[in-house]
Amino acid sequence: MDERHLSPTGLSARPISVLHVDDDPAFLDLAGEMLDRTDEPLDVTTETDPRDALERLASSSFDCVVSDYDMPQMDGLEFLRRVREDHPELPFVLFTGKGSEEIASEAISAGVTDYLQKGPREDQYALLANRIVNSVEHHVAEREVDETRTRFSKLLEHSADYIFIIDAAGTLTYVTPSVERILGYEPEDLTGENAFEFLHPDDVERIRSELADVLDAPNAEKTVELRTKHRDGSWRWVEIRARNLLDDPGIEGIVGNVRDVTARKESEAELDWHRSVIRSMDEGVYVLDRDYEFQFINFRASRTVDLSAQAWIGEHVSYLDEVGIFSESAVADVRAAVDDVAAGERDEVTLVLEPEVPPSTDYLELRIRPLETDDDSEFILATTRDISERKRNELDLERKNERLEAFASVISHDLRNPLEAVSTSLDLLDAEVDSDHLDRGHRAVDRMERLIDEVLALAREGRTIDDPSPVSLATVARDRWASIPTGDATLTVDTDAHILADVGRLEQLLENLFRNSIEHAGDDVTVRLASVEPAADRDGAEADSEFGFVVEDDGPGIPPEHRDRIFEMGYSTAEDSPGLGLTIVDDIAQAHGWSVTVTESDGWEHADGEGQSSSGGARFEFTGVERF
Repeated sequence: MDERHLSPTGLSARPISVLHVDDDPAFLDLAGEMLDRTDEPLDVTTETDPRDALERLASSSFDCVVSDYDMPQMDGLEFLRRVREDHPELPFVLFTGKGSEEIASEAISAGVTDYLQKGPREDQYALLANRIVNSVEHHVAEREVDETRTRFSKLLEHSADYIFIIDAAGTLTYVTPSVERILGYEPEDLTGENAFEFLHPDDVERIRSELADVLDAPNAEKTVELRTKHRDGSWRWVEIRARNLLDDPGIEGIVGNVRDVTARKESEAELDWHRSVIRSMDEGVYVLDRDYEFQFINFRASRTVDLSAQAWIGEHVSYLDEVGIFSESAVADVRAAVDDVAAGERDEVTLVLEPEVPPSTDYLELRIRPLETDDDSEFILATTRDISERKRNELDLERKNERLEAFASVISHDLRNPLEAVSTSLDLLDAEVDSDHLDRGHRAVDRMERLIDEVLALAREGRTIDDPSPVSLATVARDRWASIPTGDATLTVDTDAHILADVGRLEQLLENLFRNSIEHAGDDVTVRLASVEPAADRDGAEADSEFGFVVEDDGPGIPPEHRDRIFEMGYSTAEDSPGLGLTIVDDIAQAHGWSVTVTESDGWEHADGEGQSSSGGARFEFTGVERF
């Protein structure tokens, strides 16, 4: 794009050059006619094939690209990605009849400038023309800002944090406003004052001598470090680059570019004991430059291969492979991580590596992040930690979980088949024999089926939830209530909250609680699901208490002496219950990171407003729930 003919406030010397790409020639003709009717100065070139459009872009200059999405040769998003390879800043408007949030999201991720759906009305093309002009003008404005910033950066490349001018006697004649940020003074507080009055007494004579050297010759320069007084009475270390411009009619003074170097001076004073601390750390510490060469290493890191730390300095990171610490592929992973951090794509990269030495270390965690320095040099700070025991525990737990799930599945399969045979046989006998023994058999079969389901759930529901999704508590509760036999029981839902949870496991949790209420409180029990909102403080602000939800009933409740045991595996006060339902509830809560407590229900107002339910029922309260 030739910005020389454009300005951010309008189009002056020529119309905006637009490349319009659409596989429908008739639509291109219509769009061109409609755009011509607008007041915007547009010069539109059309292409029906995105591949030809790419060639056109390679040979011609355009201010903006407008493209359809659904094209047989190449869809609009792929065309956008191809354009961005050679023209990363060129305005690109996706003008398509196929619109969706997914397409819009992908287009934004791919770097689209604007997104507009086609429409039959004439004003849609006026809107398109306006979007084109706005995109181009915005792009031109950004370019001009960048160019201005670059020009000023070059003009001030020798300055630091603020600039002053003094005359030959040391009187301050000018100070930039940024001095307030460094020393706390307004410029007018310093103008007309003698600069030496603000220097540390121990530095005055030395600086007078340095100033005399600068005064000896026009354009003479010198850089000095000194202590100057802050408005609050403290002393700040500054670096001053002074230049003699007394003979310059526009300046007529000594120009000083000042940088605050207090932090650097303090760092230098602390450097020795910092090194001692680093060298005594249990973690290994490496410093690499941008060329993957070691600049520092502590003793902990080097003693793993019985080499002196000095032997590593200046070595390439491939040295780790040469001396047999890491494999070639592991070293490649380290280099890739260094590249990502150096490029600013990631603030920190953590790798889990398997070193060859020492034999006692099976797994090593390597963390790589940028190392800030006063001179803006590019270094990567890498620290290592032996995580063998933790990793072995993780792998052992994973294997145990896999075995448990496999065991549960085998048991389920081996039990369901004979149980199905028993159930079928009992059904056949029901038609031939009238006996109470058959009823007991059916109940036993039902109990076995439930036991199998709960054993499977127990084996699978305790895993940590890594990717929860937004879930409506009310919707899940009503769905699960409708899926189980409830008799004359009633469900009251007093929440419209959406939470982050695993849908399947939340369903299992609520179903188990509903079944528990019906089993222990009877078929006419009333069950209530409600939110627990954080309490407000005296000023109306939200207090530190957590959001949560409760499931409670108006049944006989759980005696206090039993509340500590109800989540234990196999514990139940019902004769025909396997005692796993509430254990599963507790496991699912823990997997989400929630806390669950059991108390006595204190009653609530019915939805019809006819008063309070009886108190004393069971109340399960879940906290630490993340609301969406």
